[in-house]
Amino acid sequence: MILVPSRLLRSNGSRCLLILSLLVAVSGCSKRIIPAKTGTVKTPPVVKPREEVPPVKRDIDHSIALLLPFELNTIDLRTAGTDEIRKSHLAVDFYLGFKLALDSLSRNGHNYRLQVLDTQDQEARIVNLAAAASVKENEIIVGPIFPDAIGAFSDFFEKSATKLIVSPLAASMPSQFDNPNLVTVNNSVDQHGWKIAEYITKNYKPEQVNIVLINTKKSDDEKFAAPIRKFIAELSNGKFAIVERPNGINLQSYLSTSKNNLVILSSDDRMFIVPIIDRLSKLSNENYRVELFGHPNWVKADFLDGSKMQTLKTKLSSSYFVNYKTDKVRHFIARYRDEYGFEPSEYSFKGFDIGYYFGSMLQKYGKNYAGHLTQESYTGLHNSFRFTKEARSGYRNTELMMLTYRALELQMIK
Repeated sequence: MILVPSRLLRSNGSRCLLILSLLVAVSGCSKRIIPAKTGTVKTPPVVKPREEVPPVKRDIDHSIALLLPFELNTIDLRTAGTDEIRKSHLAVDFYLGFKLALDSLSRNGHNYRLQVLDTQDQEARIVNLAAAASVKENEIIVGPIFPDAIGAFSDFFEKSATKLIVSPLAASMPSQFDNPNLVTVNNSVDQHGWKIAEYITKNYKPEQVNIVLINTKKSDDEKFAAPIRKFIAELSNGKFAIVERPNGINLQSYLSTSKNNLVILSSDDRMFIVPIIDRLSKLSNENYRVELFGHPNWVKADFLDGSKMQTLKTKLSSSYFVNYKTDKVRHFIARYRDEYGFEPSEYSFKGFDIGYYFGSMLQKYGKNYAGHLTQESYTGLHNSFRFTKEARSGYRNTELMMLTYRALELQMIK
């Protein structure tokens, strides 16, 4: 059994109706007074009094607080249209996936109380939630989801060795929050850099490759390039040489005709990367062997040409990939459609995996779950979880995938 604010209305395919009903539920229920109709008053039939049956008291085994930015403070629920409701999609989809996970776990006989709270994406509200006794009494706090909100909540939440705060979506460096009780689920950009470096040093020989790193040195690009540069040097003891260029001008002169050219593009700027990809694709059809490594944000880029990506044997690191051909993914989608009436989004998958993992930890270990977090791995619908513990920055998920293009689409490298 799972206890939440209220039962959601079925949408019959209307996403907006379901979201609106959920927002009403989260904002709190108010009594409705229905005026009597004018006209003839009919005498109601005599009904024999029914014996009152006291409600069955259900013990709560586990309690979880879910802090999400529904932003109800900016939405007029009486007149809200599609555009206004859209701003709550992320929070709603994550919640629906999370709830479905707890529903699945509750079949084992464990009862959950899920306290759903709107952070409103406002610092004052988040600080108040961090100090609220009703939030502190939960065994796990999932959220907030944005880096600034995580920082504010973490600063004012009373630290406990047995009670953890889960950062479910932010790709921030855990060290910036300086909280040993923080669990960071999403991978940071330095982990993506390490994954690329690990793949290269494990699968290629230094004397057989020519590595070209194209890095504009802009802040975001350098954040990805720096760990790649660092970890390739560390993992190979400096055996790999890297040629670094700020752009694709005269790129051909930096490629080798005798070696395999590993070109790393550290940018996700469409206007910057598309011309370079076009040029590399043409060169690969000549006398150059080229393999391309891209930015993790390319996973969501719909402007990339699958044929060119496949020609360049493009590889990406990713913390999110759903294989729609597996039975468990198909089962999840069927359940989600049946329960809510529309398709799950990226955040639905993430909500389910995070809810299932931490709900399972509560089932297995109860209030002592924190002491076992580094021992229990999980293979989910969108990624796997394996946590390591750092004294000052808490728990960090170390699982990442490598993807490549096959049949003109991204597939996981096994």
